[in-house]
Amino acid sequence: MPPPGGPTYGASPGYGAGGPAFGAGAGQPAYGPPAGTPTGTPGAPAPHWSTALTAHKPGIVALRPLGFGDILEGSFAAMRRNPRTFFGLALLTSLVILLILAAVGALGYLAVTQIGSSQANDVLLAVGTIGGFTLLFVASSVTSVALTGMLSYPVAEAVLGRKPSIGETWRRTRGMLLRLAGLTLVLFIPVLVVIAGLVAVVILAFDRGSNVLGTLGIFAILGTAVAMGFLGVRLALSTPALVLEDLGAIASLRRSWALTRGRFWRTLGVLFVSGLIVGVVQQVLGVGFQVVGGAVGFGLGSTMSGQAGEIAGTVVVLAFTLLGSLLATLLSQPFQAAVGTLLYTDARIRKEGFDLALVRAATGARVSG
Repeated sequence: MPPPGGPTYGASPGYGAGGPAFGAGAGQPAYGPPAGTPTGTPGAPAPHWSTALTAHKPGIVALRPLGFGDILEGSFAAMRRNPRTFFGLALLTSLVILLILAAVGALGYLAVTQIGSSQANDVLLAVGTIGGFTLLFVASSVTSVALTGMLSYPVAEAVLGRKPSIGETWRRTRGMLLRLAGLTLVLFIPVLVVIAGLVAVVILAFDRGSNVLGTLGIFAILGTAVAMGFLGVRLALSTPALVLEDLGAIASLRRSWALTRGRFWRTLGVLFVSGLIVGVVQQVLGVGFQVVGGAVGFGLGSTMSGQAGEIAGTVVVLAFTLLGSLLATLLSQPFQAAVGTLLYTDARIRKEGFDLALVRAATGARVSG
């Protein structure tokens, strides 16, 4: 596995500096400075952002440093130009989550209807419920990161004006799924352990009358949340770095940390606004489908009598709620993947003069490292 500074992104492996161009043939020579080489140091290209060459726009964005509007516009353009790949992959991963959710729900229903009311059974039910939702959270996190990683490939290709199919995207990224799963565990398991431990301390402290310890625990939770937010921004580019530079989980975290150095507030701003857009879309779709589902369920239930009407109405409401959630996921996850990949590309352009390498890759020019 090459370290940062290994293969470059493209149809040939990776998107790092110093290897084959993204989308170029297998024999494409290396280009660009070693990853992490600051602009202005020996071996790094001099800034050339105002030249006509870097204004070249073969794909969804101009090959120059990207503004906030460029990133948002490019993210929408990536989905619009290649909807089959973006929404197809999002649909497949969403169906996996729905199957897991259905399995957890079925097990929960069986537990509620079959387990008695003794104290031991109540404890067993509580443990099973927590375990089921923990499994659902881990599975949804892994599939979300895996989807984001897979979609980094068509976004990066779209920068160069190409439209890879679902099959091509799968072939290029399937070997990285285990690393993406490992990246998910590295990112989320420590958070779960720390937060769960602090919450347990707070609950036990207040339960035993230790208000001071409980209050300190609450402040510790708030401080941990702030620290996790900071780390989340600094490590936000690890997923596209893993896929586009063919890195390991830990190496991709180090790569993201290097690319976001000195760019924390800019990265935070883009992620915040894009997250706000996603949140608004999810709320509109969620509430809209719930309202429609409630109206349809009420109408259907009123035409039937007794328990059958109640069950039918509930099923309709749940179906519309799941449909709204599915549609929101289909729209939001590809958009967030595109934003992350374009943030990564912009960071490399600004730090490593990567725009010139992209121009050469887009035009099929052969360059030396």
